[in-house]
Amino acid sequence: MSQTPADSSAHPSLGHLSGQLTNYLVPRSLALLTRGNPMLARRSDPVTDILSKEFQGFLDDLILSGEENLGVGIAAPQVGKNLRAFILAPKPSKRYPQAPSMDPTPIVNPVILGSFGPMEKDWEGCLSVPGFRGQVPRSHGVQVRFLDRSGMPHELTLEGFIARVFQHEFDHLEGILYPERMEKEERLLDLDEFFAETGIRIPR
Repeated sequence: MSQTPADSSAHPSLGHLSGQLTNYLVPRSLALLTRGNPMLARRSDPVTDILSKEFQGFLDDLILSGEENLGVGIAAPQVGKNLRAFILAPKPSKRYPQAPSMDPTPIVNPVILGSFGPMEKDWEGCLSVPGFRGQVPRSHGVQVRFLDRSGMPHELTLEGFIARVFQHEFDHLEGILYPERMEKEERLLDLDEFFAETGIRIPR
């Protein structure tokens, strides 16, 4: 996601949503799909069995997969599951040194109710588009509705970096990768070009 987040702290309303139910099995890391895989271009289906042991275990696997790949978010389609679920998990790392910090938070069956504020262009990356960064315009803020991992509904207003991550991960559920959101005059930069442009060194 963005290398220059507008806010420096995580959204306070999300802190209590991360650990309500857990799977009793040891999580396993899942293989990532990359750009060109047709699964990433499909619109995902709603989750209907949110409290099942299988889905709860999948959420734990998804969290682990994001952590091992230093992602600030990861969506079910990125690991081959056609489900409307993703993890919000921003924290400072080598990939995103300026990210705010919050516990990994499952987001299930999300809806973006509306957006507000200016469109802001900033750098994004993606675990499914490895080795590149691009400038992507996003709304500064979004109003969202979703279920947490226990099936409880939430409606929140998000701004800045967290709103950008939410929009990026929501796009995955719609079969959209961030290069499709870039303006025509923009192009993807490889990591050497990105370093030359920004002075930010991203590990390969």
